[in-house]
Amino acid sequence: LFTHFSLYQQKAVVRRRLQKGEANVYTKQRRENMHNIKSSLDAASFWG
Repeated sequence: LFTHFSLYQQKAVVRRRLQKGEANVYTKQRRENMHNIKSSLDAASFWG
């Protein structure tokens, strides 16, 4: 329930950013997040 709410909140923030025309900033941030997640997963598999 909590995660669902936070997800809904994120969508609202993203929608607001898109309305402001900051879509490129969002995609750039998302791409960096994906890279960080991949790096952390690689580190986890290395140590695991």
